[in-house]
Amino acid sequence: MNEDCQSVGVHYHSCYERHDTGPGHPESAARYQALEAALETLPASVARVGGRKASVAEILLAHEHYYHDLVYRSAETFADKLPTGDTAICEESYEVALEAAGAVLAATDAVMRGDLQSVFCAVRPPGHHATATRGMGFCIFNHVAIAARYLQSRHGLMKVAIIDWDVHHGNGTEAIFIEDPSVLYISLHEANMYPYTGLASEQGQGAGQGFNLNIPLPHHSEGSLALEEWENQIAPAIDDFKPDFILISAGFDARVDDPIGGLRWTDDTFAAMTRRARSLAARWCHGRLVSVLEGGYNPGGLASAALAHVRALG
Repeated sequence: MNEDCQSVGVHYHSCYERHDTGPGHPESAARYQALEAALETLPASVARVGGRKASVAEILLAHEHYYHDLVYRSAETFADKLPTGDTAICEESYEVALEAAGAVLAATDAVMRGDLQSVFCAVRPPGHHATATRGMGFCIFNHVAIAARYLQSRHGLMKVAIIDWDVHHGNGTEAIFIEDPSVLYISLHEANMYPYTGLASEQGQGAGQGFNLNIPLPHHSEGSLALEEWENQIAPAIDDFKPDFILISAGFDARVDDPIGGLRWTDDTFAAMTRRARSLAARWCHGRLVSVLEGGYNPGGLASAALAHVRALG
């Protein structure tokens, strides 16, 4: 890293408010506005990172061409949801999803250049339920999966680790990398929760066997259990894998009082997990880490937990 650069960055932008999910939807622009207001309070020592729009070729790093075209046509024809599942959209959603994916790629570029050591990307819509061929669970494009492939194709990295801490299992990310030994996917999530995947017995397929780690947690469990599992399973898995870069799908719907989640994590839980992730990145990846917003549907809780996360990155 350049000696005179700032170590932590954050990306957020009002463009993500243009993704209109309709009245009463939990993944709303109002939720994002609360997060934006909180991030505005960060000190100047946290760098503001700009974004860009992802190209179609970059989207196709993780998605099939016909699925990209389906998203484009759905927005162009004023559909109110994707035909592949439960993802509300509007006419602006395709363009906003390109902005979200591109911002994550811009953040990885900044880290790879050494301008920053870590970046939190506050983008929407979320991504970790999107498979190569299907949008679902509020997700359109899988930003973290695209970023992993981009790090390999654009920057020549061999091994990327993805840590997903969201109350919901990231079935889309798992499916994209299920047979891939070059990407280690780890998910901490609530058991028996949408999308009803993520069993501990699912450890990968084919060449990817052993590179998929699911840690389903009991309903109403507290952050202490998540941190215990981190030490028992996540840290050893990362140490065995020795990644070149760590990506985090940072969901905050496992926080206590989230209207969708059923776990009882606190801001201290997210801060502690962040410090552990930062330590692993320092050990194996020259500190290189990018986290990407996923869930979190209590606006005040989302804002508070995300601030704790960014502060712990430094």
